[in-house]
Amino acid sequence: MGLFGTKEITGIDIGAGAIKVVRIARGGRRPKLLSAGLVEFPLDPAKTSSVTADLKYLLSGKKIGGKNVFTLMPGKQLTIRSLILPKMPQAELREAVRWESKRHISYPLEAALIEYLILGEKKEGLVDKYDLLMVAAERGTVTEHLLPFREAGIAVSAVDANPLALRNVYRNRKKTDGANNLIVDIGAGKTEINIFNGSSLRFSRCLETGGFEMTRAVSEQLNIGLQDAEDIKHRVDVLSPPDEDKVVAAVRGRLDAILLEIRRSIEYYKTTFREKGVERTILTGGVSLMTGIKEYFSLSLEGPVELDNPFAGLSCKESILQEFGPASARFSAAVGLALRAV
Repeated sequence: MGLFGTKEITGIDIGAGAIKVVRIARGGRRPKLLSAGLVEFPLDPAKTSSVTADLKYLLSGKKIGGKNVFTLMPGKQLTIRSLILPKMPQAELREAVRWESKRHISYPLEAALIEYLILGEKKEGLVDKYDLLMVAAERGTVTEHLLPFREAGIAVSAVDANPLALRNVYRNRKKTDGANNLIVDIGAGKTEINIFNGSSLRFSRCLETGGFEMTRAVSEQLNIGLQDAEDIKHRVDVLSPPDEDKVVAAVRGRLDAILLEIRRSIEYYKTTFREKGVERTILTGGVSLMTGIKEYFSLSLEGPVELDNPFAGLSCKESILQEFGPASARFSAAVGLALRAV
């Protein structure tokens, strides 16, 4: 690369609707986006190829590097909780986090993979404490998720959580100001609601609903196939009057359900952490690209609502920007993975 210490890092986000891949070079003044790739999953199960085959295709096209490959676990398979524990030696702290996690997971502790991140320190009375973020996953689900990578001959260096990847994108683009920021990732099969105080993740929740539910609603409303419904869904403006457009009515029904859960999550956050609320909302994921959705969310949420652009903090080739720039919000998690500290 011509720079001492430069590292190439690949981020791979396998969602319900597509695989998103980026390769980023670290070591210069700005991270450089070397390549990006996108493989869409057909809605017709009969036309679906294996994830292994798709990964091999991306690997053969040099979208995936041979080293430093990071990926995500699906949000619904993760348990993410904020913990406050007394300060103690690191060896004791790891064990304390494991035992504390028993209160939050539904499977045996011996079957759990548990990691934690120290967000900061605080004093409660005379006791110094750690402010922690705990992430847990069942060992068997991690093994199953990594199987296509092994079959494709790709060595995964680390598995991360989506909220932490999104945090990396935000930190790369903005100075942390201590504000409460809501990042809503609406993908094909899920919606993740994440609230950050500055760069510290304080709240994370995964809803098992997303773009697919909207497509199914359109399909049922118009009595058409899923692929036709998907195409029509992406052509509508969600700000159009729902009483004049059956597609808008179907889509809004699902969006309103998501917005309701977002507002409930904000209220929980305000009550639990004694915060005043959310000052900014950032939308990411494929559904965030729908026409009018940013403005529609602005009608229900306090503060400005913006669409994420993870490429903004990167040095990018013009060819990549032309091909993937309009859909850059789909790559937020992959970019965040590639910005992860090695």
